[in-house]
Amino acid sequence: MSELADIVGRHAVNEGRTSTALDGLEIFRADMPSPLRCTIYEPSIIIVAQGRKRALLGGETFEYCPERYLVLPLSLPVSSHVVEASPERPFLSFALRVDPVRLGQVVLDAADAEPVGSETLRGIAVSEVDGLLLDSALRLVRTLDDERDRRVLGPGLVREVMYRVLTGPQGRLLRAAGSQEGRVHRVSRALDLIHREYPRPIEVAELARAAHMSGSTFHEAFKAVTSLTPLQYLKEIRLNRARQIMVWEGVSAKRAATRVGYTSASHFSREFKRRFGRPPGRERAWAMESGEVVEPLPA
Repeated sequence: MSELADIVGRHAVNEGRTSTALDGLEIFRADMPSPLRCTIYEPSIIIVAQGRKRALLGGETFEYCPERYLVLPLSLPVSSHVVEASPERPFLSFALRVDPVRLGQVVLDAADAEPVGSETLRGIAVSEVDGLLLDSALRLVRTLDDERDRRVLGPGLVREVMYRVLTGPQGRLLRAAGSQEGRVHRVSRALDLIHREYPRPIEVAELARAAHMSGSTFHEAFKAVTSLTPLQYLKEIRLNRARQIMVWEGVSAKRAATRVGYTSASHFSREFKRRFGRPPGRERAWAMESGEVVEPLPA
């Protein structure tokens, strides 16, 4: 684990997320504990090399650290914060994106593994890191130090890490997401539609059709997977996207509201304040004060 932290730390030269030359692999660094922020987590497997982070979804807490990794095979709006970090020992982690095509192929090739059941699983989980997963993860990040290793060995090691998770305690969740017949996978179709089309009006019946489920079954499965109703999830996506636009692009609250599908600026302002605890016009200043944004936008 110390070697994993050393490699990730050398490549994570700046705070926040850093893309790597290996497709689907991002590294993250935080030098201090952070306030609770709600962001859209992309489908990923997150392994921590140093420090501790906490995620909250639907009243449940998921803490991940060098002893526990996070599995999130679906896009979900998650509140999270770094709880253990310092300049001397920063929080260091890497996230491996769960590509649905790659996951589906690994699930298919591991056909002798436990079959997907009919139960609906929560779309996020933590599990203990075992020796096999740690060994695969370490060999994967080592390729960041060598371009040829990364090019030749990287894709296979990405697949190996995914396989180790698939055959571990959270294998049922990954199989459910990668199987065409599982409820988790069907809900993911509705999530894909929301992420593509969120600026326009979307009815729950349309989402149920995308998931190939009846209305009542879809509503039950969607809430079980995401901890939210479909309309609550849509609202979360819109509000988080509006926040990103305001914080990182410097767009006004009124323009951000319009871009994410709100027809009433006052309605948007009320919902934004209820969700984040601050009026939208204050959000960028708060992000700078909290260290989320360190530089002002160019004039």
